[in-house]
Amino acid sequence: MHIMFNMAAYAQFKHLIDEVGETGDSLMPNELETYRSLVMKYAEPLNPDATDVACLEVILRNIEIRRGYDIDPKTDGGRVIDLPRSKK
Repeated sequence: MHIMFNMAAYAQFKHLIDEVGETGDSLMPNELETYRSLVMKYAEPLNPDATDVACLEVILRNIEIRRGYDIDPKTDGGRVIDLPRSKK
């Protein structure tokens, strides 16, 4: 079964990618990684996956939320999880 390409959905998705890209240094490391991955994935026109659209929307929402807090993505965004190790 062949699915037709949805140019309008792709254009809206590219707008979201551009919007995230314009946030500059506001992206946390995991958001930057996701953004770069999606830019590469959608370099060629594809029908956007609903999960990818949701990822960009969540990133934009998180940036908006962080504006009210003193968070520096360069120092506060590490992916380190410091949990105690079990002694097995």
